[in-house]
Amino acid sequence: MSYKIERAAVLGAGTMGAAIAAHLANAGIPSLLLDVVPSELTEEEKRQGLDLDHPQVRNRIVCQGWQRCLKARPANLFSERLAGLVEFGNLEDDFERLGDADWIIEAVVERLEVKIPLMERIEAVRKTGSLVSTNTSGLPVRGLTEGRSPDFKSHFLGTHFFNPPRYLKLLELIPGEETATELVSFMQNFAETRLGKGVVLCKDTPNFIANRFFSIAGTYTLNYALEHGYSIEEVDALTGPLIGYPKSATFRMLDLVGVDVMAHVGGNLYPAIEGDAWREVLRHPRSQAMVEGLVQRGWLGNKSGQGFYKRVDGEGGKAFWSLDPGTFEYRAPGAPRFDSVGK
Repeated sequence: MSYKIERAAVLGAGTMGAAIAAHLANAGIPSLLLDVVPSELTEEEKRQGLDLDHPQVRNRIVCQGWQRCLKARPANLFSERLAGLVEFGNLEDDFERLGDADWIIEAVVERLEVKIPLMERIEAVRKTGSLVSTNTSGLPVRGLTEGRSPDFKSHFLGTHFFNPPRYLKLLELIPGEETATELVSFMQNFAETRLGKGVVLCKDTPNFIANRFFSIAGTYTLNYALEHGYSIEEVDALTGPLIGYPKSATFRMLDLVGVDVMAHVGGNLYPAIEGDAWREVLRHPRSQAMVEGLVQRGWLGNKSGQGFYKRVDGEGGKAFWSLDPGTFEYRAPGAPRFDSVGK
């Protein structure tokens, strides 16, 4: 069977979903970006006399997600002129428009009880032969197609992008047990030649490959820092370009990924790797308390404006204050120095 991707749809306008839509635009592929309908009015909407049925309100969440995507640095789009390739809607009023898409990408919250009913809705409106994929960072791909038809299962796979997708080359492809072999070959070629990706084929194992390593290594780093009294800034000074990592290092990277995503990934991974000697790293009491404290406060990283770091605008311009894990207060930036590094 021959496949083509001329139009796409992305479900979920969070950090990843909006950035995926932007990168599709970079490749010249128009897409429809959808998210949920708000259940409450903002104070500004009340002042404007709007109600919950107003289109501006119903598309508020998707538009806010796209605006965050456009403001992100480094830029998600090659050019601002490409923004016109992305259309907006919501998961109630515009769901049937998924029937126009050649590729439907699910990028909603990392919870099976949300994703599985969404797949049922997608099957009801997708056109025959269209591709459906999930951007899950660790939930089992086979579990997302439970109850779906053979045709749906043969056209379904995991496409795990990394944030920001314009810059991070890796794309994990995770076929399901019934994914058509020719579809996997098509997607690998399409991702490499059209999206500029370095594709790694993964088995449907817990957290696949990259996040299996990252979950353990990242949590181990957090645990070590808390046990030995290192500050957030000190850890990032030691685990960034100094050792060949990006400037985002450890905690800036977690802010970029999302503290809630980190919590979901770790929470999903622990029960799934019972035989792994390293899994207890994920249940360190101090790091668990820290992550839970951030999530409870809504300090989820870049998407909420603060997490391990918080942007503070002052007379001297913007500065990024780092979290004190002991007090949950933010410290003014310093300049970590280590004699060993200097030498």
